[in-house]
Amino acid sequence: MIVLRNARILPELTEGFEGTSADIVIDGGLIQEIKPACSAAGGEVLDMTGKTVIPGLIEGHLHLDLCGMSTFEENVQPDAYRTMRCLKLAQDNLRMGYTTVRDLGDRNNITISIAKAIDEGMVMGPDVLACGRIISPTEAGNEFFGDMYAEADSPDEYTKAVRRQYQLGAKWIKIMGTGAVMNPGATPGKPIIYENELQAACDAAAYVDLPVAVHCHGTDGIKMCIRTGVRTVEHSSIMDDECIRMYKATDKTFMMPTMSTLYSFLEFGENMPRHYVEKATRIVGVLREGMIAAREAGLKLGWGTDAGVYEGSHGNGIYEFRVRVNKIGFTPLETLIQATKYNAEILQIDDQVGTIKVGKRANLAAFSGNPDQDIEMLNNVAAVFKDGMLVNL
Repeated sequence: MIVLRNARILPELTEGFEGTSADIVIDGGLIQEIKPACSAAGGEVLDMTGKTVIPGLIEGHLHLDLCGMSTFEENVQPDAYRTMRCLKLAQDNLRMGYTTVRDLGDRNNITISIAKAIDEGMVMGPDVLACGRIISPTEAGNEFFGDMYAEADSPDEYTKAVRRQYQLGAKWIKIMGTGAVMNPGATPGKPIIYENELQAACDAAAYVDLPVAVHCHGTDGIKMCIRTGVRTVEHSSIMDDECIRMYKATDKTFMMPTMSTLYSFLEFGENMPRHYVEKATRIVGVLREGMIAAREAGLKLGWGTDAGVYEGSHGNGIYEFRVRVNKIGFTPLETLIQATKYNAEILQIDDQVGTIKVGKRANLAAFSGNPDQDIEMLNNVAAVFKDGMLVNL
C-alpha cells in the first residue's frame, strides 16, 4: 500500500471527495481511498506537500513510430530499430506524466506490438491505444510516407481493411478523410474519401466494437464524419458555423485538435519541408478562429499533439498547452480537463482513468506547483504512477 500524503488535488478532476488537500491511498494498482489530508495510516508514505496530483495525462493523438526526422531518412530505417525507438518514445511520454497515449498511425503496425508488450507486462510504458496502419484512399503523395498507409478504394475494400486491422489487434481504426499538410500531393481541406466508403468503414468497425478516428481538416469532411458517426475528428482545422452547430448537436462525434502542429511548422520552419510551411501559413489563422468559436460554443474538445511530426515533440506536450492557453484563450485548468477527464470520456476509457476516484486505476501524475494556474508548472514533474507503481525509467 502507498499513501500519497497531503496532496493538493483539483475538485474538477476528483470524484467522491470534497476539498483540495487529501491523502490518496493506492493498493493493488487501484485508488482505494481518498481521505482528508494527513489522516491515512499505514503503508509506504510519500509526502506530496507542495505538489499537485492529477489523473495521468492522456495524449489523444501521437505517432510513436515517428520522431520528426526527415521522412525520406525515416523511411529507410529498419523495423527492428523503429520498434526499439517506438518503445523509447513511449517511455519518454510516460516520464512526463502521460499514462495513456493513443497512437494514430505507424509503419507496418509496429505500435500494435508495442502496446501488446506493455499490456502483458514485458516492458514498462503508458497504455497505448494503437490503430496500426492508416486506411487511406489512393491519394497523390501517399508514397511519401512509405508503408504507413493501407489503401482502399471502395466500400468493400474499406470493410476488408478494417477487419484486417482488427485481426492484427488494433484498438482504434484510423482513416484519412481529407488531404494532409504533410502530404506533398494533398490539399488539406479537400475530401479524399466518398461518404459511402467512410460509412462502410464505420459500420465494419462498429460491428467489432472499434471506434473510428478520421484525419480531417476541412468543413465538408468534418460534416461527413459527424453524419457517419465517426468518434473523433482529428485536427478539425477548418470549420464554419454549421460545423460548430453539428458538433454541438451530437454526443457521438468529438473533435481532437492538434493545434501546436501548425504553429510548430511555422516556428521551426527553417528545418521543415517547404510544403509544410506553405500549407500551415494558409490555414493557421482559420484554425485559431475555429478553435475560439468552439470554446465559445462550449464544445467538449479532446487534447492531442500529433507528437512525432516534428523533432522533440514526444513527451513535450507543454507546447500544445501553451498554444491553447496563449493563442486560443483557454485557462490552464480547462486544458488540464481536456487532457484528462474529457479525453478519457471521448476515448471511452473513463470507467478506468481520467479522474481521481476510488476504484479507478492509480494512473496519476504529480507536479511541483499549481499547473491549473500556471501551465508552465507541467514542466516540473515530481512523480508519475502507472497502475500504482512509481515510474522509475
